[in-house]
Amino acid sequence: MRRLVLIVAFALASLTAHAAPAAKDPLALIQAIYKSYANDLPTPSLTDDFYSRRMQRLLEADRKTTPKGDAGTIDWDVFIDGNDWALTEMKVTLVARSDTKARVRATFRNHKEPRDMLFDLVHERGRWVIDEVRAMRKGGRWTMSKILTHAPDAFPDEKKN
Repeated sequence: MRRLVLIVAFALASLTAHAAPAAKDPLALIQAIYKSYANDLPTPSLTDDFYSRRMQRLLEADRKTTPKGDAGTIDWDVFIDGNDWALTEMKVTLVARSDTKARVRATFRNHKEPRDMLFDLVHERGRWVIDEVRAMRKGGRWTMSKILTHAPDAFPDEKKN
């Protein structure tokens, strides 16, 4: 666990150097996050620096209820929708933008499997931050905030018992 914390801290320091200027542009922020994969660095999944206040509150509530040493409710990397990566065919596009909100889509293949990620961003404290993450691939959709709040529709494609 200590080793993981050190790896994440190093990666975040490296990514922060690249992503800080990107926080002024929602598209550039998401592009900088995915660029970290090309440099074989872990992503900022475990940090609040790239999340809105709303998402930070949800992540903090999850951390507080997670037993020490456990992974938490979300035990995968939300940016790649998995735990390991071999990303190809990366395309990051701006879907919509206003003065205070933006939506960015990232499509790619991870280990040859298609992925379709949708990011809702908000402009807070003078920079763009992620307010929601959604996986949009057929048969594997999920919404980050709904997972963290244990909403029954967090995984809409999952078969109910």
